[in-house]
Amino acid sequence: MQPGPLNMAGPQSNATGLATLSEYVFTVPPTWTATNYSDGIVLMSPVSVTNERCVVTISPMRPSGGANLLAEADNIFRDVYKAYQPSNMTTRGTPMPASIVHGVSGQGWEYVIIRRGVAPRGSPESRLGFVFVAKLNNRLAVISGVSKDPLVSTCMGELAHNAWPRFFYSLSFKNFTAPDQTEAMRKRLAGVWTSATGVAADQITIAGNGRFANAAARQQYSLISSTEALVTTTAAFGNGAYTLRGNAITMVQDDRKNQPETGFIRMEEESKDEGRTWAPILYLLRVSAVNGEDYEVRYLRR
Repeated sequence: MQPGPLNMAGPQSNATGLATLSEYVFTVPPTWTATNYSDGIVLMSPVSVTNERCVVTISPMRPSGGANLLAEADNIFRDVYKAYQPSNMTTRGTPMPASIVHGVSGQGWEYVIIRRGVAPRGSPESRLGFVFVAKLNNRLAVISGVSKDPLVSTCMGELAHNAWPRFFYSLSFKNFTAPDQTEAMRKRLAGVWTSATGVAADQITIAGNGRFANAAARQQYSLISSTEALVTTTAAFGNGAYTLRGNAITMVQDDRKNQPETGFIRMEEESKDEGRTWAPILYLLRVSAVNGEDYEVRYLRR
């Protein structure tokens, strides 16, 4: 199923071109640099210990052709990376993960993110390229970038660090307004969401009336002998209420009313087969009470 276009905004600015770079509002990731060029704003990470430098380019807004946003994002991806050749393998010889993401932010703008492998022509040095396209009524905001593949990237990675979530939650656009998204987001949130890894599982049930219930289980392994391990599973259950403000969420358990927990959410549909099938995804970002660092959990709708 292909997501349909949304048009929830009222009258907006029609401006396009270089002047619109000032309409992007965002926070530069810590330790990154921002440089203004004649054709865009370039954000660049420091060189990592693995010799990686991630690059994100913020481009002038352009007029929307009125086509489905997925089609427009695909055309923009091809234009941004026209000097590169497609690459379906990483430099480590493993398949390069490709995906298409569709979502609506808490501020009401619809967006699509396309991620595919790219490489300089004639070079084996592949990278994961992405294009983010947000529809602002009759205009398109475009952000693109490159990194190593997610399993090894230190700035846009799944294991080491990912600067994208915080950047996304800081992103907004001047001269754009939309109706309050709270009720629409509650409807999209409603359901049972589950996250599971090899050692932990987390499940949260969210209702459209502002209530939630959660259950978490964690497995601990104790070595009994050189060939045996005891597996212990512990679980915790809670119920409470949540409030939304844009992409920000505050959750308060009934038995911990003086301990509200804040975070950020985004709900997306993800396709890993070029838009033929889609899976709903919920991301919940919070700050660790142990080390003060961000941690984000990815949930699938059960």
